[in-house]
Amino acid sequence: MAKGARRGGRVRDKWRDKQWLILDSPNSFGDFGGHHINYLPITDPNTAIGRVVENTLFDIKKQDPADHKTKVFVEIEKVNEGVASTIFKGHEYGKEFLRSLVRRGSSMITHIHNYTTKDGQEFRVEIVAFSQRRINSSKKHELRRVIHQLLTEKIPQWDLNTFIKEVTDDNSEFNREILEKGKKISSLRHIGIKKTKLVLSHKPPVERVDTENKTENSEEQPVDIEKAT
Repeated sequence: MAKGARRGGRVRDKWRDKQWLILDSPNSFGDFGGHHINYLPITDPNTAIGRVVENTLFDIKKQDPADHKTKVFVEIEKVNEGVASTIFKGHEYGKEFLRSLVRRGSSMITHIHNYTTKDGQEFRVEIVAFSQRRINSSKKHELRRVIHQLLTEKIPQWDLNTFIKEVTDDNSEFNREILEKGKKISSLRHIGIKKTKLVLSHKPPVERVDTENKTENSEEQPVDIEKAT
């Protein structure tokens, strides 16, 4: 027998054992939620629950080709008859788009902080701004202060649906407002929400039935779903 030859039996083709799982967009995308956005090869549907899948915003909205620059991450929540429902885990700028914003002789300002929506979804939000020319530290500090003040004011008023719309849409009311406030401090070429990540989610109250057939709601229990990176 030649060196390295197989010793009897047939090699099992693992791809033949796989099935294709249809991924639906998160319902929190409003009119764009609940639609097929992707296919995922799996061996066991039960092991697919909890997997995070990368898509683009264009995969979900299928409207503006510019949405290809935004990555959207969804986590499989349930699987039913070959169709997986998902939840929104976050988004970020694509690397190529981010590189296109970098210029010599300009400054990049970043701000990262955790904020919670009114329905208890805590997100880590990262904002990035690029100036027309270099700016000093005092202006960078002032810009971060204004950004933080606006996010602290706005996000607690938003539910998850509104949060997703405002952070992923370049033409949203929030993006226009933050650009307007930023330009009062320094001339900016771009400012936007570079990345979001879901770090904490609250489960809805669970009903319990006591011995007297009475129901009561348990307290809201926070569930930490941040994954080590």
